[in-house]
Amino acid sequence: MIPVLVEYLATFYQTGNLVQLEVTARSLLAAVPNNVVALQFLGLALYQMGRVDDARLTFKRVAATPDQQEQWDGRGVCEPAHVTVFRAATRAHSGLADGWYRIALALKGFGFHSPAARAFKAGLAARGDNERRRNTPRRETY
Repeated sequence: MIPVLVEYLATFYQTGNLVQLEVTARSLLAAVPNNVVALQFLGLALYQMGRVDDARLTFKRVAATPDQQEQWDGRGVCEPAHVTVFRAATRAHSGLADGWYRIALALKGFGFHSPAARAFKAGLAARGDNERRRNTPRRETY
């Protein structure tokens, strides 16, 4: 169920359907409470719809939530839900790279610098290797 909700996030983000992006982020939060990925995309949807005060409160929750991006160490029976969500949302070519970038800008604009840096890194991961290589300056060899 979690990977499907993340795919819906990507679909609705890419098509500009902010209302459904908000609904999907809230559904993901119902499945995985206080999930940072869901909170960030909820904040982005609210921000882009002009609901700046609501977005600020949502991003404030992101800043107050402990970093959930650490990888699962393999202990226990199954991977924690927050790790599954993050992995799905940052996999290469997930369709969320631009969203992560916009989240990073919004977080930075609100003064939440550490979460902004993490969102930027998530966006780089979601871009995929080919795009990273294409946009990375080449070193000249002599």
